[in-house]
Amino acid sequence: MSNNTAAARLNWVDHAKGIGIILVVFGHVIKGLNTANLIDPVFFNYAVNFVYSFHMPLFFILSGYFFLPGFNKRGNKYFLVNKLETIVYPFIIWVLIQSFIALRLSALTNSHVKARFSLDYFYRPHDQFWFLMALFLINLMCLLFFNISKKWGVLISVIVWVVYYNFPLITDIFDRTYLNLIYFAAGIALSQSGKVTKLLVNNIWAFLFNLVIFASSLYVYFHYPRTAWYNEIFPQLSGSFVVIYLSGLCSNLSFFKFLEYLGINSMAIYLVHILAGSGTRIILATFLHVRNSAVHIVLGTLVGLMASLLLYNVAMKTKYLSWLFIFPLRRKSKHASAMPA
Repeated sequence: MSNNTAAARLNWVDHAKGIGIILVVFGHVIKGLNTANLIDPVFFNYAVNFVYSFHMPLFFILSGYFFLPGFNKRGNKYFLVNKLETIVYPFIIWVLIQSFIALRLSALTNSHVKARFSLDYFYRPHDQFWFLMALFLINLMCLLFFNISKKWGVLISVIVWVVYYNFPLITDIFDRTYLNLIYFAAGIALSQSGKVTKLLVNNIWAFLFNLVIFASSLYVYFHYPRTAWYNEIFPQLSGSFVVIYLSGLCSNLSFFKFLEYLGINSMAIYLVHILAGSGTRIILATFLHVRNSAVHIVLGTLVGLMASLLLYNVAMKTKYLSWLFIFPLRRKSKHASAMPA
């Protein structure tokens, strides 16, 4: 693969992560407003269901896309070490930080958490942290599957997903892990087929096909009980593929360069945004008595993004704060704060 091809691939991936992280911040902002009764319930229902119909599967697909290159490059031992450094380490640090702040400010937050720390914060992650735990466990599972067979690793993943979907254990974090395994496997499959990836990124007809599927499946998603696998998987996959195509378009336009920047720094935003967004809501509602939901949504989303980036940049330029985002013994890189892949 040429350097130009590799750069283009990373470019559209970063743009996709940028779109995804905006949706993550927006989704958590409106969920906080709903809990605080500061948003119209009808608007909230449609907005939150739209965002949650595909935005996290998109991140699992993008992470899965880089599973095999990382596995082949590092081998079992160093692949596992990398995931401990890039997923588990920030998970532990920010669970502690966010839990401590939530406990100290419990009287002002929606959750009104009890004034004590509980170990279940780690094995039953709160808020955004479920994704990091699920992603780490999925990586472990796929590490096992591809050690069994590099040729059939994706098929093994799909079989495990099918079995679990039909015989769920309902065990919270493990439930989310197994249910999202299919999207991680889809990302691995894309990495194995350059033609399909190129089709999704560049072909207008593939985009229109996915757009129709996405719109149709959203109607079902909104209006019928989600009791069958196709009620979930069609909007998740087609919505992600729509974003992938749009990311390919955006990567060719300098106007959307900010999406690439957000994508490159998506991990830092993911870790910090709830604190920033919740803080914005508290200041606006409690101290400034602002109840206009549009103001809350716009400012909450912007501050969630910008404050996270500000903290990350300050931390990375400060000798004694970089540990907030980077494992102290890990070599820093340009993509050190991107969502783990």
